[in-house]
Amino acid sequence: MLNILKKIRKLCVRLLLGLILLLLGIVLFCFGKQKIEEVQAHREIPELRAEMQSLSADHIPANVSVLAIGEAVHGSREFQKMKLSVLREMVEKQGYTAFALEADYSECADINRYLQSGEGKPEELVQKFSFPIYHTKEMAELLGWIQDWNRTAPEEKKVRFYGFDMQNPETGYAFLKQYSLAHGLATEAEFDAVLKNILTSPYSLNPETAGQVVMFLDGLRAKAGDADMRDADARDFQMELMTVRQAMESQTSNENFNTLRDRDMAENVEAIRNIEAEIGSGKLVISAHDGHIERENPIYTSMGVLLSQDIGNNYYAIGTDVWKVRDNMKCMGEAKRSIQSFVSCDPLAAQARFAAGQQYVLYFSEVSDEKSQVYTLVHTPMRMMQLGEGYTFLMRLLPDRSYRLQGAPAACYDAMLFLYEAHPIEILKGSGS
Repeated sequence: MLNILKKIRKLCVRLLLGLILLLLGIVLFCFGKQKIEEVQAHREIPELRAEMQSLSADHIPANVSVLAIGEAVHGSREFQKMKLSVLREMVEKQGYTAFALEADYSECADINRYLQSGEGKPEELVQKFSFPIYHTKEMAELLGWIQDWNRTAPEEKKVRFYGFDMQNPETGYAFLKQYSLAHGLATEAEFDAVLKNILTSPYSLNPETAGQVVMFLDGLRAKAGDADMRDADARDFQMELMTVRQAMESQTSNENFNTLRDRDMAENVEAIRNIEAEIGSGKLVISAHDGHIERENPIYTSMGVLLSQDIGNNYYAIGTDVWKVRDNMKCMGEAKRSIQSFVSCDPLAAQARFAAGQQYVLYFSEVSDEKSQVYTLVHTPMRMMQLGEGYTFLMRLLPDRSYRLQGAPAACYDAMLFLYEAHPIEILKGSGS
């Protein structure tokens, strides 16, 4: 009996060692394959240099009313700086009057009120964002530029700041309550009875209570009637009603969250575009992750796909990519953030090392020679980097399923900006992160 047990133990040890060796072999194979792909993608493409352009409003068609600038990486300061570069170009050269961010409408509306009045310090205003990725010096510089521009610009050229997301509905609680009470739409008791424990801590949100909120918000909208878009508070009230309602519907719907969220974001962008058509130039810059602004998305129907369908050539998408990046990311399942390094497999991003400032833009409509290597390249599916706001070690083993996503650049975007290297954002103190 003892000999049998010894044989079983030896067999188990051998099986365990074999499994360990197999797993080690798989890991080494994955990393080896990645390195080979990186070496191949890093090869020089001399023909590309003649097509390299700088980021300029001169290349954006005059008919465009929604210019989307994407970011391959949320936690990189170079991509945040890019937002201001694009906004300045379009405001100063093409008369754009709005900037909209992948953030909740209500918190951006609060920030916008300061930007219009000239009050508030930008470094303090960024703390109003729910997402700590915006608690940065670069975002403060963007808000500061809008504030400075508005101090001297005539009324018709002032720039407004919007959000088109709806993931943090609690940020709209105070304004919705204040407006409802001031206009006799509800009593304090009526408002708090429905919303206090749902949109303020401690939360008690579930499909039933979310449904009650939807009914209550619809009642407020009916009482308020149509808003005068030139009344800033009235339009903010209508938009915040809509975005909080969207957040509640996500709790009651069985639809895929990403599909539902992007459809809502597209609806919000179009609503902002309509507002700006009435009170401004009708033209706005929007900023979001590359995955949201793509004209073609193989995973789900994204915001960019819907905007392309709805407003056609009035939508213009500038995607982004980077060869190597150090990214400030939230660790999945944890409260902390960490700095993680990644290398893309995008041969176009690799060529940025030869460009001035190690960055350049390709405007795909200007790459017109169908027989050229560059034309073939930008119309061929390739691996492009798309890092989200969350890190797990599995991303190292499965890059093609997590952050090296495949697509043909010219099918996904109208233009792309490529960086060779990007560095992590620094979260300003006071963010609680």
